[in-house]
Amino acid sequence: MVQHGKNKKRRAGRTGKTKLKNRSYAKFKPVEIVDGVIRKNWDFNKSPSVNLESMGLVSRPNNDIETRVAPSKVKPIGTPVELFDVPESDVIPKKTKSQIMLPVSIEKQRFIVKCMAKYGDDYKAMSRDTKVNDLQETANVLRKLGARFLLLSPEQERVEIPDKIKHLMASGSAGK
Repeated sequence: MVQHGKNKKRRAGRTGKTKLKNRSYAKFKPVEIVDGVIRKNWDFNKSPSVNLESMGLVSRPNNDIETRVAPSKVKPIGTPVELFDVPESDVIPKKTKSQIMLPVSIEKQRFIVKCMAKYGDDYKAMSRDTKVNDLQETANVLRKLGARFLLLSPEQERVEIPDKIKHLMASGSAGK
């Protein structure tokens, strides 16, 4: 006897057989009720809303919004405290992330100080020296980094500034 639908016919030249998926899964899974009282009163032949109504529960509580009664207004005993009436002296401003972060990281500051100590502001010569410029940054990248470094305020400087580049610093700081 021929059994139809078990193996799918394959194209010529293909190896192996393709099995059809098993389609004998349950189409309806009954509700699993954990609570003993509800399980005892639940009738699986009725709809969930009918079952809930028979137990005295409402199946859709939000449908009764129009029929709800507004709560009675109670006079307040005293004046309410305003939430936003805070004195200015108690306000502590928080630092934003841009205020916390440095414009030039400490590692980059060390790197550019090492380069500028040898070459000053000659960025083209800096880019060609692979011993000092171990990151092998281009002249334009070094120029941008140098410009940002030279504009640092004394609070943002985290490295010792050599005498050779102190005159280039915008703030005229002596470093740490």
